[in-house]
Amino acid sequence: MDDGKQVNGSESKVVKVEDVMGSHIEDPVTFWGQNIELIQDLLKVSTALTEICPFAAKVFGDPVPEKIYGGLYSEDQCWYRCKLIKMMTNEKCLMTYVDYGNSETLKKPCIVELPEDLQRPGLASKFRLWGLQVPPKQDVTPFDQGRRFLASLINDKIIRINHRDTAHDGTFLVEAESDALNIGQEVADKGFAEKYNVVPIYNLERVKSTAATLINGSKAEVVQGLSNGSQKVKNILDSKNDYLGIKTKGRMKSIQHRSRDIKMDGKNALVHALEKKSLTHCCSGQMQDMIKIQHDQRLLEDQNENLRTKNVTYLQNCQLLERQLKQQQLELKKMEEELKQHQKAELKFTDDLKHAVETKLGCLAEKIEKLKQFRSELNENRFGDDLSDAMKVITEGSLQTPQSMKSLENIWNEYDLAQEALRKCKSLEDVHALIDKRNELRNALYAAADEFTSEIDTLSIRDRVNVLKSLTCSMNAAYGPHEIEHNSYQMFDRFIEWRNSKLQEFNDVKHRTAISLQVLAKWFDKTVKIFDLNSRASSPSIGDSKSVDEMLDEAERDVCRELDISTTQKCELDKKIIHGAFNEVMQKINQEHSLLLIIENRYADSVQFKKQAGQWLNTYPSVGNLLSIKRSVKNLKAQLRWKLVEKNNIEDERLDNIVQRWFPELPLLHPEAAIKSYMQSAGLLTESLERDLFDPEPMRELSSKRSLVCSEVKSKRILLKGYSVDFATEANMIERAAAYHRAWSVLKENSGLLPILYLFACKSEPVAYVMLPFYPGCSLKTVQDTNPLNSAEVIKVMRGVATGLQTLHSSNIVHGALHPHNVFAVNRERGIVGDFDFTKSADQRNIVGWMVADKVNLVAPEVRSGQSATLASDVFAFGHLLLWLNFPKNDFAAKPDGTVDFSELSMDPKLWSLVSRLTCFSPVDRLEVAQLIKDGYFLAI
Repeated sequence: MDDGKQVNGSESKVVKVEDVMGSHIEDPVTFWGQNIELIQDLLKVSTALTEICPFAAKVFGDPVPEKIYGGLYSEDQCWYRCKLIKMMTNEKCLMTYVDYGNSETLKKPCIVELPEDLQRPGLASKFRLWGLQVPPKQDVTPFDQGRRFLASLINDKIIRINHRDTAHDGTFLVEAESDALNIGQEVADKGFAEKYNVVPIYNLERVKSTAATLINGSKAEVVQGLSNGSQKVKNILDSKNDYLGIKTKGRMKSIQHRSRDIKMDGKNALVHALEKKSLTHCCSGQMQDMIKIQHDQRLLEDQNENLRTKNVTYLQNCQLLERQLKQQQLELKKMEEELKQHQKAELKFTDDLKHAVETKLGCLAEKIEKLKQFRSELNENRFGDDLSDAMKVITEGSLQTPQSMKSLENIWNEYDLAQEALRKCKSLEDVHALIDKRNELRNALYAAADEFTSEIDTLSIRDRVNVLKSLTCSMNAAYGPHEIEHNSYQMFDRFIEWRNSKLQEFNDVKHRTAISLQVLAKWFDKTVKIFDLNSRASSPSIGDSKSVDEMLDEAERDVCRELDISTTQKCELDKKIIHGAFNEVMQKINQEHSLLLIIENRYADSVQFKKQAGQWLNTYPSVGNLLSIKRSVKNLKAQLRWKLVEKNNIEDERLDNIVQRWFPELPLLHPEAAIKSYMQSAGLLTESLERDLFDPEPMRELSSKRSLVCSEVKSKRILLKGYSVDFATEANMIERAAAYHRAWSVLKENSGLLPILYLFACKSEPVAYVMLPFYPGCSLKTVQDTNPLNSAEVIKVMRGVATGLQTLHSSNIVHGALHPHNVFAVNRERGIVGDFDFTKSADQRNIVGWMVADKVNLVAPEVRSGQSATLASDVFAFGHLLLWLNFPKNDFAAKPDGTVDFSELSMDPKLWSLVSRLTCFSPVDRLEVAQLIKDGYFLAI
């Protein structure tokens, strides 16, 4: 407790008195502690740290001495506020706990950032015992003993502190007492510290200033001069107590009179000391009056608090009684409603007794009518009749692999190996032996193909395929899509056993129903005769047959049983058996269908082989004729222009087909035909094109870094991209363009890629041109700037972009340049991935300056840190493009790891899940494109 006591006399200079709780011992005369009035603040800080620190951000980089952080104390694993003293290593910091005074070395992961409301000064103060010092040459052992001794007197105890002075480093020089025990004297008596002479310093100017304040100041200023530490005294003096005001004014006159004497002779030290002492006695008298007033006010506050407590108790009792009354009213209302229901039930029961026979016969007739309807509309497939029929179809008419096909496959593999050997041959000495071997295998393959086609002609392959397709459609319509099960070999037997059991049970129930109704019908027939006056039939004896009630009950029971079986849905076990049989049927259908497709494809290949190989069985192609055609076409290029290009490319394709299928030795034997360069470029490179053939139009608005022109071919716009190349660059460019074209050629229009039409070199300058389709105004950047895509359009477009990435990634090609200018939204529904700079590698293409979508950085963190671009970096760019398209106007904030922070955005859960898995910091955590396309977000439309 801070008494606010200040004494400035020359005899005893006590600046301030307070009660402190000791927390840490630094040396035998120095310790840390907190004012007991701050204990509640300390508890609040501790609670706040427990809630905030486990989820706070780890310190980034090195801590700064000016900030306060949260530290995990090693001994109790609790969080406390701390401040940096110095860095020990790159990962370890020496920190001091500002609310307790102790220090320790912490690792960076144990230090977290704190919000602004916890950036407050520490609650612990540093104290040193007045007039004591540690002996300069004291050994370690006495030093530690002194610390332990001081700790036994101070730690976790409330001690009275008398402030005497403040050191240059801010340490308070104090006298400390605990239980009337002078702590400094005890430490000195034990020999752990030694006394030294303290030279008092008296500031005459401060005395003059204080006296002037007392003379000229108001009542509040006088109180402030008397006590800096007691706000309560100040508040009490400000109250309108007439008696205290009169006494204060009288004392103030005395103080003013004595102050004038001090002012007349400022050098008189004795007068100065007497004045200070008088001022102290004056303050003591006022303090006694104020303490009495404060005591009376506390008594009033206690009485008010007791009255408030009683008032709250009365209110709570009233509320409890009110709730009990409402509860009783609700229960009464409920009982009244139950009474009404019982009365209604009693009336209904009485009415039912009057019409019991009518009700019973009517109910039975209604159920029989419903049963008739179910029998007439009964689904014949209730117990899997269609599955049973399908099993017969796939087991009785199944086709097996023809024997001739196996022989054909073996010879064809040997033939392909012989052709591959010719393609890899680079020696003219070995090529002729390989040609002879190839020709021999070709003749054998021709004979095997003829035998295979003859055998297939005797089989009804197409009819069987149609049967299986029809069966597949009917099964899918009845049971939906099937699943692949690896342990379904016993499902047929289980299904047959289950079906027979269900049919037997159902037939038994139907039989019992028929018998019960027949018995009842006979009884009614006899009854009709009894009531016929012209009939001589007598009433049936009671002991000879069942009573009418028993017959009615039995008939109703059997009818209800059949209705239950007819209307009850299949249980999970029944569904599992049926679904398992269906899956096995579909697997067998797919297996046989795949085999039939292989047979059909091999049949078509064999027919094509016989047709094409027949002309080369006894002859050899004349390359001279082919070359002459090519030369004649080249001579007409000035007149034929684009027709020349088409015909020349058709010829190149023909040569490529002959080389690929029949004579792989031709590029080696005839290098002048330039077949090898054409094949290496995947059919893209052509020598018949020139830039001047296109009458191009420059497109400077699209690119200022390279030659880019636009033209029109067959009423379609095309772009020519020019790249400056040398010999090495041109070879790399052809290789990359060919790989891109091969990837596109697998699915072509469905590949999701912008196709490369042609690749040619300029003969007048070292420039290579790539010819591409031109989609003006369809780039994502242009579309978003003019008319942004809506959510449904974004899904359609980005699904196409994902398909394009999958096409490239399936060929292990990293795009590296996926940005809004290089992705196209054709007709706002078909996304296409544009080509990239084939003269550069993926790392060179992935440049930060280009890879942006407005303010969204599309470069993956690992690429920015110097790693190579990978397939995962394309996925990262795709994820940020998707986020940008859905929120084009948002200024995205960046996380510390460099990724975009979208946690505050309101978005579809499927979109949030997908984007979070595409934009992960670690490449290994990102989705692959094959997984991306199957995500539920893209299946929504």
